[in-house]
Amino acid sequence: MLKAGEYDQDDIVVVSDKYHIRPDKDRCILYPFSTDEVSSWRTLPAPHGAALTLLDGRRTLREAEAALEELFSLKPGTAKNILDCLIKLSNAEPGKAFLEKRPGNGGGGDFTLYPPEKFIRKLNTDQALKKSESSRLAAPLSLIIMPSHACRVDCLYCYAERKPIPAAERLTARRWLDLIDEAYESGIDIVMFSGGDPLTYPGIELLLERMILRGIKFLIPTKSYISKKKAKTLAEIGMRGFAEIQISVDGVTAGADRMVNRPGYGEKALRSIENLLERGLSVRTNTVCLPINVEEVPALMKRLFLLGVKKSHITGYGRSMYRHEDSKFLSPAQIDRLKQKIEALKNELNWNGLSCGADILDYSSMTTEQKLGRWKERAHCSGGTTSMTITPNGDVVLCEQVPQTAPYVIGSVKERSIMEIWGSDEMKNFLSPPQEQFRGVACGECKEFTECHEIYGRCFRDALATYKSFHAPSPNCPHAPPGLRMS
Repeated sequence: MLKAGEYDQDDIVVVSDKYHIRPDKDRCILYPFSTDEVSSWRTLPAPHGAALTLLDGRRTLREAEAALEELFSLKPGTAKNILDCLIKLSNAEPGKAFLEKRPGNGGGGDFTLYPPEKFIRKLNTDQALKKSESSRLAAPLSLIIMPSHACRVDCLYCYAERKPIPAAERLTARRWLDLIDEAYESGIDIVMFSGGDPLTYPGIELLLERMILRGIKFLIPTKSYISKKKAKTLAEIGMRGFAEIQISVDGVTAGADRMVNRPGYGEKALRSIENLLERGLSVRTNTVCLPINVEEVPALMKRLFLLGVKKSHITGYGRSMYRHEDSKFLSPAQIDRLKQKIEALKNELNWNGLSCGADILDYSSMTTEQKLGRWKERAHCSGGTTSMTITPNGDVVLCEQVPQTAPYVIGSVKERSIMEIWGSDEMKNFLSPPQEQFRGVACGECKEFTECHEIYGRCFRDALATYKSFHAPSPNCPHAPPGLRMS
């Protein structure tokens, strides 16, 4: 591992190809080039971002230091301190280093390269040495796109609205291709598909090919059967080693098949996995646990491991706004037993790619003290700060789970570009609504109202699911009334 103080000034250091960098007004955004981890982005001051662009595989650290001093007219020693700071930051979390040393012979693997001149031109240099406090980015880091609401199954646990959209109102393939180009031109290089099942969209391969051409990494979740022929097609358009396909499989028994209302689905899903792996494509799986299938999940995981699946995730049922029944929740005993078995299996197989996220989140019994403890560590909402969702008819929402109607629709990409909607007054008003609209609920008199909306982002999805209103607190708020069990 590269460590500050343990390198030579003539060493060549580069940014790992697992990370990308992007100018963002007066700062730099450093983020994992991964559909899984893009939310772990961080901001860096402009000189630190510029320093990363100077680590281009040609300059030594000594040369990068001199170039950085000249770019920002820095005092002697300041540029070295910046480079030392970046190396220290790179080593802060095990397994998440974004810098690596290149061999002296110029060999080694790929690395991220960003032309310094282009980076500097995109910065607001008048503000470049000031610290930015905003959590909202100048452009999205990622997009969620829904080419279709159609699906080949009918899951008991589905969280999607699946709003019927007449064919005449849907975006054309031409517009989807243009949107991919717009994303690329705006610096967006991560896309997650949703819906509906994206593989039900006619001509989906055209969209995938365009993303590959533009260097956009993407994840496709699907419950479609993927034949050997289909797997061959996906490999031939260039998906191998570039994109991931997530196959949802909850088991192979009749009970598990009833969860998706399709007899024989589980075994067909396993054949899809075999066909994809045979073509060298990257496959991951997701398994949802209900009382009906929870006992068979450990055996399913072992079977997936033996098939060659590298990454599998297990989750418990989460409340759906459209198909909810309390009977679908796992009991505490079922969750404990599942976690114990999965942890034992993970150790037995030495399978680091196996994870289990089945937990109880119950706001109906959580005390104010418990909420306070969680509140300080709450996650930032990505909707409108780093991501947005485009639906089949072009409407933009900030969460794939909310109704695709007012007040949740921000605008439409039929009439406007991605960046026009991102910077629109409608977007700003949605993210920071007037506090007087919340009269009669906890938010109406809250002193943290602005911070909650503009920095963290209130979870309007959970507010709607719990209190049936957009103008309500998220149930995790310490001031919110008792809520519901969410998972």
